[in-house]
Amino acid sequence: MRIALPLRIALGIVLWLGAAGTISAQTAGCVLVVDPHGPDRILRCGVQLTIHATPEAHYLLTGGQGKKPPTSMELDSGAVRIEFVPSSAQRNFQVLTPHAIAAVRGTSWAVDVTEERTATLAISGAVEVRRRLSSQAAILHAGEGADVSGAMGPIDVKRWKIERVRALLGRFSR
Repeated sequence: MRIALPLRIALGIVLWLGAAGTISAQTAGCVLVVDPHGPDRILRCGVQLTIHATPEAHYLLTGGQGKKPPTSMELDSGAVRIEFVPSSAQRNFQVLTPHAIAAVRGTSWAVDVTEERTATLAISGAVEVRRRLSSQAAILHAGEGADVSGAMGPIDVKRWKIERVRALLGRFSR
């Protein structure tokens, strides 16, 4: 479900203001802050959802209405690290990219989008990764990752080498 255009515009303004250095802004029950320890833009939606975005990340929140937190995001480029705590009010959160859909089955994961592929890393808990245009899916557990491109075929789940994990997570301040 996509959010109404005025709210999408408001969210875009908030994300743009955050990238320009505004300390905080609020909309749809979320607060955007610039991380004092680095370049991250951190979007906090109550205690349930925190999104750390690299400066080049381009995304749109979807699914939330009024003061309810968003239920998904469309990530076109860049990287985000998601921390999500499921509750009885909201059991899931998903990231839609041009190549894949990464949906929470746990608590923390990172997604990095380039033109060629979407890389997803489960930091803790479990994350389901599906190809955007097919039903192929895989479950990632802590320390595992998958690269999904436009090509078809099975999703290859691998335990990522520490260097790759550090390279991705090192793009975020904390």
